[in-house]
Amino acid sequence: MSGGLRAGVDRLRVPLALGLAALALAFGLTSGRGLEHDRADFAFCNQNEISSFDPAIATGAPEGRILRALYEGLTRPDPATLAPLPGMAHAWEESADGLTWRFHLRTDSRWTNGDPVTAHDFAWSWRRLLHPATGAAYANLLWMVVGARDYTSNASGEAPLFGAGPADDGVGIEAVSDTELLVRLATPTPYLPELAAYYPLYPVHHGCLERHGRRWIRVEHIVTNGPFAVAERRVRDRMRLVRHEGYWGAAEVSLRTVDAYAADGNTTQLNMYLTGQVDWMIKPPTSLYDVLLPRPDVHAGPQFGMTFYRFNTTRPPFDDPRVREALTLALDRRSLAVDVMRGGEAPARSFVPPGFPSYTPAEMAPHDPERARALLAQAGYPGGEGFPPFEVLYPSNEMTRDFCAASVAQWRAELGIDAHLVNQVWKVYLDSSKQGLYDVAWSAWIGDYLDASTFLDIFTADSGNNRTGWRDDGYDALLGRAAAERDPAVRADLYRQAEQRLLDGYPVGVVYQRISLNLVSPRVRGFHDTLLDVHPLRDLSVHGPPGPWSPGDTR
Repeated sequence: MSGGLRAGVDRLRVPLALGLAALALAFGLTSGRGLEHDRADFAFCNQNEISSFDPAIATGAPEGRILRALYEGLTRPDPATLAPLPGMAHAWEESADGLTWRFHLRTDSRWTNGDPVTAHDFAWSWRRLLHPATGAAYANLLWMVVGARDYTSNASGEAPLFGAGPADDGVGIEAVSDTELLVRLATPTPYLPELAAYYPLYPVHHGCLERHGRRWIRVEHIVTNGPFAVAERRVRDRMRLVRHEGYWGAAEVSLRTVDAYAADGNTTQLNMYLTGQVDWMIKPPTSLYDVLLPRPDVHAGPQFGMTFYRFNTTRPPFDDPRVREALTLALDRRSLAVDVMRGGEAPARSFVPPGFPSYTPAEMAPHDPERARALLAQAGYPGGEGFPPFEVLYPSNEMTRDFCAASVAQWRAELGIDAHLVNQVWKVYLDSSKQGLYDVAWSAWIGDYLDASTFLDIFTADSGNNRTGWRDDGYDALLGRAAAERDPAVRADLYRQAEQRLLDGYPVGVVYQRISLNLVSPRVRGFHDTLLDVHPLRDLSVHGPPGPWSPGDTR
C-alpha cells in the first residue's frame, strides 16, 4: 500500500484487529448468498454481469478479466510488469524500418474443441475486428496496418460475425503458414507486442462462428484458446471457469477452477469477501475506507486511468462548448476526489494521466466557478435561468452514485441548474452511451497499454469509443502525424497538442485520476499491483483453505 494512501486515512474508527463478526455488526453487513455448488479453487467478484464473450465486441474492465482467462493473444502481459511475454506466439521480429512484423506461433496449443491454434485464426479474426459489419469499438487499434483503415471504411457485406474478407483485400495481415503471421504496417508501431496482448486482438474460432451463428457465444457452443474454458454461467449470479488442458501453458496454470461472481453492490461484494466466499474484490464501499485501507490485505496504488464526464455534443444545450466548459469548471475536482472518493484519488487537469515517463500531459483550466457562471450567462442561461433539466447517466454502483450525486449538487449550488440521476445495469449503460442515449454520462477509461495514444485515440471522429458526437479535424490530423512519427520527442509534442485541443473543446469534463484498490486474501499468490490494474487469472495460485480471516491471521 502506498504511503500517500496511508497518509490519507486520518483516523481509524474500528481497531485493526476487529473480527469479521464485529465488522459485520458495526456496519450492518448481512449474510452472503448461499453457494449451490462446491467452492472453486479461487473465487472473485467481477463487479458486473459481462456484456459479451466476444472479444471483438466487448468493452469494459469486467469483460477484460474474463476474456483474458478464456482467450490468449499472440502475446500476454507479464503479471508484475505488463511487459509482453510469449503467448500464442513463441517469438516475433520487427524489421529495421519498423514496418514489418513476423510472429511465430506455437504448435502445441489447441482450442477447447481440440483444433490447433494457427496463424490463420489470427489473420481471420483481425480482419473480422476491422470489418465494419462487426461493429467493433476497437477496430481502430489495427488501423496502423496497411489498408486496414480503408477496409473498415469500405468493406461491404452483411456478415457481422463472419466478415473477414478475402486474403487479397489489400490488408497487410497474412498467414504465411500455420505457424507464421506476417503483419505489414503503414506506420511504425513499436508497442505492437503490447497491443497484441489486448483482448480485442484475441482470436476467435472461425468454424464455431460459422456453425452456430449468433449463438456461438453461448456456453454450450463457445470455443476458446486461453488458459481456462467456461463450464457454466448463471446470469446475474456467477460463471465457472475450468483449466483448459489443451492450452500450451496448462502446466503453469495452478488454478483448476475459478468462480467469477456478478454480484450487485459494493456492500454485497465486501460481505462475500469478508465471509470467505470470494478471495478477491475490487473497490470496497467508500464509507468503510477508514476501516479497510489500513488492512494488510489491501492492494492500493495509482492507476493509468481517468474518471470523467462525457457530454453528448449532439444534444442542446451541450452542443454549445461554453455550456460544456461551464459544467466542467464548476466542479470542485479536489473535493470530489478527496472528500467523496476518499481512497487516494487525485484531482485531474489532464486526460492522459500524469507520471508516464515519456509524456508530459496538457492541462485544462483549474476549478473556476466564477468563470463557469459567466460562460453559462454568455450561452443564454444567466444564473441557470432557462437551463433545461438534464439527466446524468451512470452504471449501477454505490460509489458511482455518490460521486454523481455530489457533482449534481455542485452544479446546482454553483450554476443554479438541475439534473437528476439515471442508473442502468452495466450492459444497458454501455449500450446507452454507445448509442448516444444520454445528456451527460459518467465515464471511466483505463489505458489498454502504457502509451498516451491509448487515451487520445478514443476521441477521433471514427472511434467507436468516442460516444460524444464531438469531432475535430485538427485533432485527428495531429494524432495521424504522431502515429507516423518515429522521433519520441516529436511524437510526444504532437500528442500534447492534440490533448490540448481535446481539453479546450470540452467534449469531456475530466475529474480525477483513478486508483487501483483491491482486497485480496492472503492465501492468494501471484497478485501484483499494476498501473493498468490487470491481474491475469492464469498466474494466480492459492495456498491454504478458503474462508474468513482477520488481519491477525498468519497464513
